[in-house]
Amino acid sequence: MTHRIAYFGSVILAVCVIFLNGCAGSSKPSEFYLLRSLPASQDTGLTATETASLSLLIGPVTLPAYLDRNQIVTLSGDHKLVLNEFTRWAEPLQDNFYRVLVENLSLLLNTPKVYAFERRGSTQADFQIVIDITRFDTTAGGDAHLTAFWTVVAEDDSILIQRKSVFHASVPSTGTTGIVEAQNRTLTEFSREIVAAIQSLHQ
Repeated sequence: MTHRIAYFGSVILAVCVIFLNGCAGSSKPSEFYLLRSLPASQDTGLTATETASLSLLIGPVTLPAYLDRNQIVTLSGDHKLVLNEFTRWAEPLQDNFYRVLVENLSLLLNTPKVYAFERRGSTQADFQIVIDITRFDTTAGGDAHLTAFWTVVAEDDSILIQRKSVFHASVPSTGTTGIVEAQNRTLTEFSREIVAAIQSLHQ
């Protein structure tokens, strides 16, 4: 009897292992996405010397806590978040957003002197840009949205500009790629608005 129980126990264990392996093998692989900065070939409309000496300190840059996750967030209705376990950001979204913004501003202003906030105190900058992102998501079957409150601060800590910016971009195709492309466009437009403000101050 003992041998029979042990035999049936082994059979059940083997069936469970096969079942679990089958489930693992059939699970959908995750896909990873990134926001991307403007191409280096982008025509900025500036000469090489117009803003080459300009320096910017970018940050702090904050994003809402609901975006502090690996999954790409879409909205279904006014109050429901949709998280897809298999579509994820390749790096923390705040880091990706911050890095792309710095790269865009450097390119559009033709200056290498665009620094992240961690450099504060060790780097003198003509302007500091403090940014609070309150929305950066996409509605299901709709548009990408970016809402930002931002402030430009002079070297003497005086406030030069305070502004709220709202951007929308239609999703060009179905699927997550279209969602990320639309969000990327709102970030590009935000970068251009900051650049226009800095140029008006630098004249």
